[in-house]
Amino acid sequence: MNKTYFSRKRGAQYRFSEEQRRRFDKLTDAEIEARAATDPDNPPQTKEQLRRMVLAREVRLTREKVGLSQPAFAARFHIGLARLRDFEQARSEPDFIVRVFLRMIYEDPAKVDRLVKTVERQRAVTA
Repeated sequence: MNKTYFSRKRGAQYRFSEEQRRRFDKLTDAEIEARAATDPDNPPQTKEQLRRMVLAREVRLTREKVGLSQPAFAARFHIGLARLRDFEQARSEPDFIVRVFLRMIYEDPAKVDRLVKTVERQRAVTA
């Protein structure tokens, strides 16, 4: 297997040469849109796909705010790991109740953690 080396750090902006920059500056908005629409490697997103991507980002930001990995977050808040991954990768979207639960976690993770532990204790008593 060949090793691949990158000359820039992940997330760093690509630096165009002066020649490339001049070529891009000459393009009109219509030309840019036309080229983007015909790019087979990056087709335009539908409104539904964009909506799912926004939801996926909200799920990931919630998890990152709490500072947990996907497995730890899923275990702590009793969400299936595969389901959480599907949410974060926009393969599926959380239903309304899960979205409310995730919003509660985002706004007050300590309170949700206490509520989850209370329900766990109640379940242990009734089992």
